[in-house]
Amino acid sequence: MESSLPRKRKGARSACSLVGSSHEPTTVARKRACREPKPRPEKKKKDPSSDDASGRGGGGGVVQTAPPASGRAAPESPSRGLKRKLGCIESATRMGRKKRLESEYELGAEIGQGKFGSVRICRAKVGGEEFACKALPKNGEETVHREVEIMQHLSGHPGIVTLKAVFEDADKFYLVMELCGGGRLLDEMAREGKFSEQRAAIVIKDLMSVVKYCHEMGVVHRDIKPENILLTKAGKIKLADFGLAARVADGQKLSGIAGSPAYVAPEVLSGCYSEKVDVWGAGVLLHVLLHGSLPFQGGSLDAVFEAIKTVELDFHSGPWESISSLARDLISRMLNRDVPSRITADEVLSKCKQFLILHCSFIGFCVYIVII
Repeated sequence: MESSLPRKRKGARSACSLVGSSHEPTTVARKRACREPKPRPEKKKKDPSSDDASGRGGGGGVVQTAPPASGRAAPESPSRGLKRKLGCIESATRMGRKKRLESEYELGAEIGQGKFGSVRICRAKVGGEEFACKALPKNGEETVHREVEIMQHLSGHPGIVTLKAVFEDADKFYLVMELCGGGRLLDEMAREGKFSEQRAAIVIKDLMSVVKYCHEMGVVHRDIKPENILLTKAGKIKLADFGLAARVADGQKLSGIAGSPAYVAPEVLSGCYSEKVDVWGAGVLLHVLLHGSLPFQGGSLDAVFEAIKTVELDFHSGPWESISSLARDLISRMLNRDVPSRITADEVLSKCKQFLILHCSFIGFCVYIVII
């Protein structure tokens, strides 16, 4: 059963996301204080356009978690353009704190190396719980601020890696996050090869549930790929690495090439795109899960980009003949170069659920026949 989260409504009071909170009276009082702030004298409204591009305007007491919308937010995207109060953000995840990482955690072995920094195991000095610590150089300070703000904005969703604390020293920022004991989806794909349709549908369903939430919150991940999908010990997925993520208001277009070459959408190469780039990236992932190979390949970066823009995929012959028509239809809709016709995250989610219901019904029918 999917976890249901309370959604913010436009104009509604913000609610706290208190990770690991108990039901003690003090915690309840804190939640209530965030949801129901005391009335304050009315102040002259500030023009949102006066905030700078980083979203950290001079508003004092708020963190911009999505850019100001140019007009009313769409009904289906109620959370775009909202701000979250600092009092409702875990104090340990705020930037600019004076505490040092070494005062609370012990760094261990390196478990990952990314484009922007390294990831190491870290252990809490109190309690001994293990986490992942991502170290990012300060030469990309604006990127770090954006990543932290986005993770604060998305905090609380069970399918997103939880940010636990933020530290800094003279050279680096350190992001302490939950440790996913199941490793990366990429490693599981390497071990198992092609996935069954049912297994692939479950992965894409869980992924698109998270992506849909991100889009509703005005966030585009821009780097959907198996390296950025982590697994818990129970096998549940967690979307990670928001270093390339961007915030968008309703109808806003993005520019600038971002993402991993094999997973990048064709409109990114043209320089004007929307949140549907995440659907394309998930479509490439689905192709790899079902077929065992990337859909667009080449001997050079230019060749890969040319394939993304021009190669027509054939889902009716060869290995695809053994794949169900429902799965083939879904992947063709996700990898549609015509962006307005490309399926949305919500529609992908619905189709995955439909497939799984039909699959379970078919298995149930077969079991019934065997018993009879």
